[in-house]
Amino acid sequence: MNKLQVTPQTLAQLFQLINTGQAARALPYLQQLAAHNQHDTNVLHLSALAYASVANHQQARTCFTRALEINFDQPEVHNNFANFLKSAGDNSQARLHYRHAIDIAPKFQDAWRNLAILEYELGDLEPALEHAGKARQLAADDPAILTLLGNIYRKKDQPEDALNYFDQALSLKPEHVTAIYGKALTCSALELNDEALSLLERALRLRPDSADIQYARALTLLNLGDYEKAEQNLTELLTNSPLYLDAHRTLNEIYWQRGKQAAFGESYRQIPHNQRSDIRVAIAQVEDLLAAKRLDEAAQHLDSGWKASTDPRISFLRGRIAEERGNSSEALPLYERAFTGYPELSVAKQFFIALIRAGQFERCEAQIADNLERAPEDQLLWALRGTCWKMLGDERYHWLTRGNDFVRAFEIPTPVGFSSRSEFLGELRATLLLMHNLKTQPLNQSVRAGVQTPGRLLYKRDPIIQALRESLTEVVSEYIAAMPADVAHPLLGRKSASFRFSGSWSVLLKGGGHHVSHVHPQGWISSAFYVSVPPRVTGDKMQGGDIYFGQSPYELGKTDTIEKSLKPEPGMLVLFPSFTWHGTIPLAEAENQERITAPFDVVPAND
Repeated sequence: MNKLQVTPQTLAQLFQLINTGQAARALPYLQQLAAHNQHDTNVLHLSALAYASVANHQQARTCFTRALEINFDQPEVHNNFANFLKSAGDNSQARLHYRHAIDIAPKFQDAWRNLAILEYELGDLEPALEHAGKARQLAADDPAILTLLGNIYRKKDQPEDALNYFDQALSLKPEHVTAIYGKALTCSALELNDEALSLLERALRLRPDSADIQYARALTLLNLGDYEKAEQNLTELLTNSPLYLDAHRTLNEIYWQRGKQAAFGESYRQIPHNQRSDIRVAIAQVEDLLAAKRLDEAAQHLDSGWKASTDPRISFLRGRIAEERGNSSEALPLYERAFTGYPELSVAKQFFIALIRAGQFERCEAQIADNLERAPEDQLLWALRGTCWKMLGDERYHWLTRGNDFVRAFEIPTPVGFSSRSEFLGELRATLLLMHNLKTQPLNQSVRAGVQTPGRLLYKRDPIIQALRESLTEVVSEYIAAMPADVAHPLLGRKSASFRFSGSWSVLLKGGGHHVSHVHPQGWISSAFYVSVPPRVTGDKMQGGDIYFGQSPYELGKTDTIEKSLKPEPGMLVLFPSFTWHGTIPLAEAENQERITAPFDVVPAND
């Protein structure tokens, strides 16, 4: 490349350098070419790619823009500009340029695939599926597109379709790591954990340094109940990838639930000193300390490293510490500052809760109404809005709750193969007790003085669990069929005869155990199914283990009362909208107290 002329050979050589990670070598040649060929779109395009490779984002954007100003009808430039914009977090502009590429060249397979990937990563699964389908029409036997379709169906919780696409991809390319990994995640979601583990081991042989695959293996080991090996895997992962924050959180959750309090939080202290200044580390570490109620440690950590920070995320953490200490008046301005600078939904919710605690119900209700436009199915937002309506005496509260008529109790039908419901419940109790092998409650959950199973209970292949699932399905179908119509209502507006179990688990409470009042933010219909309950004392008053509805956890006074309660019995299934506040009365402090439940959430199948 001694003679700096724009020839196909020169451009091909420069592209090869960029494509093999040698953009810094290509740039001087491109700069010289550009000086004499300022209107050559090929030179501008390659320059943009080179600048992007060396993280000179401003020059990359300038070159992409200039190339398209000279000639807008360049699908490859639009596609690569979109890739660049996506990497910079500008998803709306990335989507626009993928669209331009497709409009100019409707058979441009890469643009269809990249647009599908963008929508998939943003969680917009229906358009992702549509665009991936277009890409497949153009290349039916492309393993990458088949794998993408598998992942979209996996996220849609349609595992049979997902497995079909992953298998098609692997029949064409048996060592396609992404397809192996996607199939493993699908198997894990179906509680086919032995198969998932085998697939993950296969993927790791092909890509041993993948932290994502290592992390998935650790989660699968957890689902299999092999806590020691899961701990070991996570520790090894963090040795090589110390900023893999999900691994920190999971490892510390294991320590917590297994009673290893001395090890809790130690993984963060092992992060190399030069990497601890990353704000994401501080956030993860403080959130774990807050979940464990180690408030002084959380405050000390912020004071030692982030005292002068004005970052809204640090203000948010300071607000949480103040709130946990009972200083609501101190927490509110911190939350408001965080919300103003960083209006992410989890921050917004804490700000709304602080407004409710402060009695600012009208202001809070107006803010929630705005946020429901971007998250219309978030059940906690509806619960908070309902609490505002209740405290304001707004008639819309009755529209939302219908006097708790949606809280209904059923007896499940006796599964096929059992002579009685009590025989089935006895076998179910024995099955669940074998799964309850942890020592303390999970972090960030409603359980107090109890333990909870990992994974998705109703997907386990145990015949007793599958018999339970069949009975529950029958009752949920009956509950949905009885719903009236109201398209604006957060429960009734999503009515669908087809549904899926989005979450399912079992909880074991003993003496003193209970659930604080809570809702299920990602649900639609929630439940409590009772496998065993403690013996009751005669009388009509509420007793330990009883479930109550309607009262928030925010101690708002006499207006925020318990509105309905039920006395659980073995075999009872209680169904209610996921936005309904519910909790339980603590069990008596006695050795004979045992309360085993198998709750679950249901969402429409098309969610």
